[in-house]
Amino acid sequence: MWGGRMPDLSGVHNNEKKKSMCSVVEVCHLPTGEWVQKPTTGDPPLGVRGYAAAVIGNEIFFFGGYCGHSHCYHNSLYSFNVDTFNWKELSPTTPHHGPMMKDGSSMIAIKVNDEDYLVVIGGNGPSFNNTPPQPGAQYSGVADQWCNEVHMYRLKTG
Repeated sequence: MWGGRMPDLSGVHNNEKKKSMCSVVEVCHLPTGEWVQKPTTGDPPLGVRGYAAAVIGNEIFFFGGYCGHSHCYHNSLYSFNVDTFNWKELSPTTPHHGPMMKDGSSMIAIKVNDEDYLVVIGGNGPSFNNTPPQPGAQYSGVADQWCNEVHMYRLKTG
């Protein structure tokens, strides 16, 4: 388990305390029900609330999320390897391409012609400073808005 609303999480977008708090995962040992905190390596995502997640093999993929302050939404994509406990950024947050910066979306893993894809569906985010609307998608409003965008990410080519 990783992320979520944390009362002590800094309201600053990117600082050492926030990175430190986001660099820990909670692992449940199923036979005993015991929870243990485990440190991670790499740079974890900072969109810690409302992200979407999907699993392929030994990797958990995390998309988007809300940073916890002042309309700070993400459209980054990260992988977390459950064997090495290492984070890897696959696609950085940017307002210029990809899905809109948002939280509350869903993500599924699919295989097309023996290739792995991640599909990000819907979500909620700000209309300002964001990607151009996806052709054919619907958006609910002018400020923070819900959408029904559908984006596919091909793992093989990024």
